[in-house]
Amino acid sequence: MNVFSAIFFIILFFSLSFGAGERCGTRRFMEELRNNPQKKILAKEYRADIRLNEIKNTITTHFIIYYMTEGPHAVRTLAYIDSLAKYLEQAYDLHKNTLGMERISGASVTVFYEQSVPSGRYPVEVVDTGVGTGGRYCGTYGLTFHTNDRKPEETQIAIENDFIYGMNCPTARKGDPFTSSTHDYSKDWHLALKVTTFHELYHSFQSTQFDFSRYDTFWLEASAAGVEEIGAPEVNDYVEYVNYLPNPGKAMENLRSGEEYGYATLYLFLSSEFGKKFDSYIWKYFKNSPKETFAAQLARYVNSQGGESGDVEDLFHKYATHLFYSGKRAEFSPYDKPFSDDMQEWRTWTIKTNDAPLPFPVGTFDFFRTYNDAASKTDSVTKVSKLLFGKDNDSTVWVLSKLSPPVIPPLKEFAAYPNPWRPKRSEKVKFGPLPNSGGVEIRSANGALLKRIEGKTGDTLTWQPEKLPAPGILYYRTLPYGKNKMLILEH
Repeated sequence: MNVFSAIFFIILFFSLSFGAGERCGTRRFMEELRNNPQKKILAKEYRADIRLNEIKNTITTHFIIYYMTEGPHAVRTLAYIDSLAKYLEQAYDLHKNTLGMERISGASVTVFYEQSVPSGRYPVEVVDTGVGTGGRYCGTYGLTFHTNDRKPEETQIAIENDFIYGMNCPTARKGDPFTSSTHDYSKDWHLALKVTTFHELYHSFQSTQFDFSRYDTFWLEASAAGVEEIGAPEVNDYVEYVNYLPNPGKAMENLRSGEEYGYATLYLFLSSEFGKKFDSYIWKYFKNSPKETFAAQLARYVNSQGGESGDVEDLFHKYATHLFYSGKRAEFSPYDKPFSDDMQEWRTWTIKTNDAPLPFPVGTFDFFRTYNDAASKTDSVTKVSKLLFGKDNDSTVWVLSKLSPPVIPPLKEFAAYPNPWRPKRSEKVKFGPLPNSGGVEIRSANGALLKRIEGKTGDTLTWQPEKLPAPGILYYRTLPYGKNKMLILEH
């Protein structure tokens, strides 16, 4: 394997240092390659150090970790490796079994230490991420990338070895610690290690369904940042990302590097609305339609849950109104349960005092003290609502939002939706469109007939049982000879 070719296809750098004004490593790397395609990151510095020292490894159920105990890539304590091993397995269990992501696929040979990876293990290398790059990527906590452009789904992870700046860093002195507003990560390395592991491994799961080298979406980083809060809520670094969520309104598909992390709030909101597995469906849609926008994929998911046309706009507007009650306004929230317990720690959103801009950007929301009523009579703004807040509801704000996903074509294959079916959210379940069929029947897990509904080709049939079956697995099929399909019922 050509190391320069491998490094060329690095696609994701996770750098918390962007919060102090650093640009995201991915954007910088791609810009350099576009401006000078012959310019490659020099990995020879890694090689020179690696050949002088012994490369060690630790194997877990799903991973193999390569590391060193001497030289610039050395870990300061073996507890670092023990913790990394624990966090990797915890993250794997969360992403696959709780969040419902499909799988990971590991590279066969690693880039930095050039190690052949045993079958059935995913490779993780612990290195000083700033060495060998001329200082361009110092401050990078971890990165996920593929090593073979013919197999972009096969990736590996590199993790920072000590969360201390090394040599040749233009933004910090050698020996300075990586820090956030609340932590010195050279001392609280277990926190940095945990949050980085949960973030980077999520990228590994994403990569088996989305070719980062060919396609892009802000949702890559936004969802991974949201997953951090699910997997490592004690760290709370994502709170700093919220300050980088663009407001006043800016299209979500047109963000600068670093701004997409603030949409971790959208991930948390959708998780509270639909449950923790919602994003696994979003990535399945991306797998089948990688060129489409996140708004289109979200609309597909909302429609699959039983929503009628327009509901995705209502959902996005609901997110915007909930988000308004953050920071100093959290105490005035009218909602019984906010979608995040940290909302009082988030920024307090700016309220503009001029009229809304026309045309209003697609894929954004904004808050206005005054509002041009004429805008509500145009297609410029999709959803508008007026909120009262303050101790005596003596303040007002207009909340504007516009998602505007493309029209989603109807389902081509016969299916039940929503599936999983949660009757508290949607009382009815639908089956359709019917193929050449006389209808549909629904049975319990033990085969008992629950309902038989007649219909004709192309119909969508609705079932609203008077008495709900017990939660679990139901089966449905087209009549007369269709194969059984599962319908998951969750009370």
